Amino acid sequence: MRKAAVGEQVVRAVSADAEEPVARGGMTEGLQQSHEPSLAERYDWLEAMINHVPDYIYAKDLEGRFLFANRAIVLNNGLERVEDMVGLTDYDIHPSAAAEAIAAIERHVMESGEPDLGFEERRLRGNGWLMMSRVPLRDKTGKVIGVVGASRDITARKRGESLMKAQAQLLKAVAKGIRLDPFLSDVADLLEEVIPGTAAALLLHDERAQEFYIAAASPSARVASILPAEILDNPASWRRFSISSGDGGQHGALAVKVSSSHEASVWEFLTGVAQTVGIAIDRHYDAERITFLAEHDALTGLPNRTLLDRKLDDMLRRANRTSRQVAVVFLDIDNFKLVNDSLGHAAGDELLKIVAKRISAEIGQGDMISRIGGDEFILALEQTDEDFVSWLARIREAVARPLTLAGMDLQLTCSIGMACFAVHGKTATELFANADMAMYRAKENGRNSIQVFDPAMAESARQKLGRSEELRRAVERDEFVLHFQPQKDMSSGEIIGVEALVRWNHPTDGLVFPGDFIPLAEESGLIVPIGEAVLRKACGQAKKWQEQGLPPVKIGVNMSARQFQEQGMTRQVAAALAESGLDPQWLEIEVTESLLMRDVQGAIMKMHELNALGVSLAIDDFGTGYSSLSTLKRFPLSRLKIDRSFIADIPDDADDMAITSAIVSLARSLELDVIAEGVETEEQARFLSRAGCHAIQGYLFSRPIPADEMTRVMRERA
Repeated sequence: MRKAAVGEQVVRAVSADAEEPVARGGMTEGLQQSHEPSLAERYDWLEAMINHVPDYIYAKDLEGRFLFANRAIVLNNGLERVEDMVGLTDYDIHPSAAAEAIAAIERHVMESGEPDLGFEERRLRGNGWLMMSRVPLRDKTGKVIGVVGASRDITARKRGESLMKAQAQLLKAVAKGIRLDPFLSDVADLLEEVIPGTAAALLLHDERAQEFYIAAASPSARVASILPAEILDNPASWRRFSISSGDGGQHGALAVKVSSSHEASVWEFLTGVAQTVGIAIDRHYDAERITFLAEHDALTGLPNRTLLDRKLDDMLRRANRTSRQVAVVFLDIDNFKLVNDSLGHAAGDELLKIVAKRISAEIGQGDMISRIGGDEFILALEQTDEDFVSWLARIREAVARPLTLAGMDLQLTCSIGMACFAVHGKTATELFANADMAMYRAKENGRNSIQVFDPAMAESARQKLGRSEELRRAVERDEFVLHFQPQKDMSSGEIIGVEALVRWNHPTDGLVFPGDFIPLAEESGLIVPIGEAVLRKACGQAKKWQEQGLPPVKIGVNMSARQFQEQGMTRQVAAALAESGLDPQWLEIEVTESLLMRDVQGAIMKMHELNALGVSLAIDDFGTGYSSLSTLKRFPLSRLKIDRSFIADIPDDADDMAITSAIVSLARSLELDVIAEGVETEEQARFLSRAGCHAIQGYLFSRPIPADEMTRVMRERA
């Protein structure tokens, strides 16, 4: 049988079950419908298609003889025509060991009837890799009559994987901090290993940066004793990749003698290697700097907490042996945030460096100063003839010396807390905690002071922590109730509004007033959920009164600074109104004057959002802040509330009477309603009436009362 005829057999075997689909394929579009393609024509089409595929495709019979091979396989085996290959076996074209390995796999495929897919193996001819897939060849009855194989050249992919692995290996070595000289030698050797036929050399500038020297070379470059001049004078033979330094300069170059036929991935890899070498050299040169920064603050150069902990342990052990005292001191710059916000962070950084130098100048060689972040410093001082408090007073004076920063004259103050070994603690942890408590007590006492730790502070801190936990549970259990203080129009005697005031119904302490828990809620952030609960309860109660047939009155709800600044504040108000069904016109949000002045533009924007809901706004505690008339006019307000501090001493204090009269006149000129808080006597009420303020709120009319009592009062007045 001629060899071509053998090839036709496989076409019959493969297409016997699919003759109709082949006959209808796109290859027949140009033929007359009446012309039925012959088997030979189909064979020609199939052979033409397969020969255009770059992959290697073949078919063999049960004895391992080639039935068919596409042009790629024929040429790869040094033959010219498929007819030259048909009838041969792998033993005819490959070494016996390789042929046996192929035959074993193909026998398994034919005997098991299971395909063998995606097997990677090295090429038998030339360098490179193939991905092999083999499936059983069946006739129209399903009987296995041979094997069909296809392989794809994956050399480029395998090289890419090899380059990526090499790059990762180098990066890992840099990350581990390998010494520079062995690293450079490893780089040169690795390049010759992963890119066959390559010679590589790493050229670095000498210390004077006037000429190159070879810091490392690959094996073939070492054998050839390559000199820098040979590389630099032959750019056509040696391709150079710049080794850049972190400061934008140049450490040198990676020189590689390679074939120009390499794909782009090789050049990208070499560029990456040069960058990695640059990082390694930077790390080598910066090793001392890195070691320094591991234990020092980058901004001030002072020891950081890590070094402080180690040194303080030594100081405490020494103090324990000698029975001498060591003081641990926390020092915090007062109002540092104001400097940062007004003059910028660059000025703030400069200020911290100045303070660090001033404190450092006041301590001895054996003492420690550490910056632990922000504007906070820790000092560890060993006992001298000077007592610690006097020493700290001298440090405070040094910090307070006038200075000019960003064109502005400043004079700083600081708050200082101190704890002494072993009186206030025997371990560094105890001393840190106690000095920190003392520093915060200094801040609470008005700043610019020195506070020595007292055991009572620890007890106070424990109580505060316990109260914080109780407050958190109170939020979860909804232990907050509202009391309501009515607001009266003195002209008509009618109730014109009520203010909702929160109380904590503590399970053991009973009713707790706001002054005893609101500051802690503000500090802990719990004021936000508490404020949201108050808002919902107040809206719900106002709606309930209306549903009971009582005349609608405006209900005032205080909003804390933290709650007012929340991103979703307006949505909270809208949700409370929607949940209760209360018309927005009956809700008045009360905010303090000082709150609005923190961020005037932001406050105006949020107030307009509330106005858009239909809610009215009042300034609570008016007169205690620093708003100007021009600023006040920009706020979309409906009412001013005169702070109780101006009412308390009327009629005995002429200044308070003048201020109150001025506030009433101001409100009238701005067409705002005005109400006085804290009215407790008839004399105060008469004065306010004469001044033109007819709305009052205070114990003269009613103390804050629970909702059921408020309901009774409203019914009596209705």
